[in-house]
Amino acid sequence: MPKVTTLRSVTPLKGSVDQIQAAFQIVVGSITQIRVHERLLVAAGVRLDRAGSALLYKLYLYGDALRVTDLADLLGVDAPTVTRKIQQLEREQLVSRRPDPDDGRASRIVLTRAGRRAIERVLDARREWYERLVADWDEADRATFASLLDRFSAALERDLEDARVD
Repeated sequence: MPKVTTLRSVTPLKGSVDQIQAAFQIVVGSITQIRVHERLLVAAGVRLDRAGSALLYKLYLYGDALRVTDLADLLGVDAPTVTRKIQQLEREQLVSRRPDPDDGRASRIVLTRAGRRAIERVLDARREWYERLVADWDEADRATFASLLDRFSAALERDLEDARVD
């Protein structure tokens, strides 16, 4: 069997920050792969593209009565892109529109029951995948990793928010 070259095997690690950087390159590269997304969808029994999954997840996470502009901000894309995806998800009966009580000209996007079930199935499949990845870790290691990753992600969010304000 040929030797597999990985980022870890070609990146000189000088310290803990280098280790973190190399590890995140692997994590981000793996999690964002189309085939990983497709494998999770198969496990979930759901037919949904990545953009649709992302939109349903934002509705699920931030409350399922968001304006198109709010969804666009959360997803980091423009409003016309979100509008097209919403139209597709409406045809698939995964989201619907509701009048905006604060602005009669606007609407709010809501998850339908089918949309909520679809994103919950995807999240369950993702959770099962993560559980397999740490299956041989003891609970103390899992808790430590979760705590440190939470701290790191909070720092990342603060940094990104600060950059947006500048």
